[in-house]
Amino acid sequence: MRLTTHYMFQKNIESITNAMSNGDDINSRLAAGQTLLTPSDDPAGAALAVSLQNALAGMSQYDTARTYAQDALGQENNVLDSIGNILTSSLSEKIIAGGDGSMNDEARQAIATELQGIRDSLRDLGNTRDSSGRYIFSGYKTGTEPFGQDGHYAGGDTAMTQQVSDSTTMQVGHTGQQLFMSGSDTDLLTSIDQAINALNKPVVNADDRKALQDTLDSVNKAVKKNIDNLGKIQAQVGTSLQQIDSLGESSDTQKISLTSRLQQAVGSDPDTSITLITQSKMAEFALSSSMVVFQSMQKMSIFNYIG
Repeated sequence: MRLTTHYMFQKNIESITNAMSNGDDINSRLAAGQTLLTPSDDPAGAALAVSLQNALAGMSQYDTARTYAQDALGQENNVLDSIGNILTSSLSEKIIAGGDGSMNDEARQAIATELQGIRDSLRDLGNTRDSSGRYIFSGYKTGTEPFGQDGHYAGGDTAMTQQVSDSTTMQVGHTGQQLFMSGSDTDLLTSIDQAINALNKPVVNADDRKALQDTLDSVNKAVKKNIDNLGKIQAQVGTSLQQIDSLGESSDTQKISLTSRLQQAVGSDPDTSITLITQSKMAEFALSSSMVVFQSMQKMSIFNYIG
């Protein structure tokens, strides 16, 4: 009887110890919010968790890249709108007005002065900087002013690009060459300079008037080509912005799926959390039961006798 009772006493102690250890383990996982605390808990689950975490980190980097691309394209689009307003209203209107045969030299010179102001505004817009001080129309030569006083383009000949997903690299800007068709027969700033010079020359005879009109007609054609070119650039920017939105939506959906899989891999999903809470309650009950039994056994006369 003495040995049997001693054995029961030792087994009860073991039961209490195991219940406390099990409860501590469960509470540690509850405090961490997940069941996977070390790779040894579940090697396969740990490896999957690392893979999923890396995938999510990569997606986060592309989220940042898309934000940059969206900001760059958004700013460019605003500048393009301003340039478009000038080309389709003020500039064309002044060039047409300059060809009015009833105007005298003084009136034409006044128009030339207005064209100079328009030309300077266009150059300023072409030299727009972003919030970091980089020129947005200089291509990869972001520290170089695109357009000098003479209108000559000095920026890079390659537009900025940005990788915005695993499989997508897009153009996130345009060069000044593309913007004003610089270096071509329809170079916008050069064409406006030609109009200004022509309007500042006195018109003495019919030949002078014809030369002026020919120049203004040529400039007007250049302006129209630049308006068409601007429309194409704006369409490209709009398409890229739509693509960024689409990629963002796809990324959000994929991140939800990956996050759910990661939670399951590390045991932080709702179902596992509920199971842990249930196990914690059961562990508390097991410990409480073991303690009651232990206390009861301590009160037995046989233990008093053994003691």
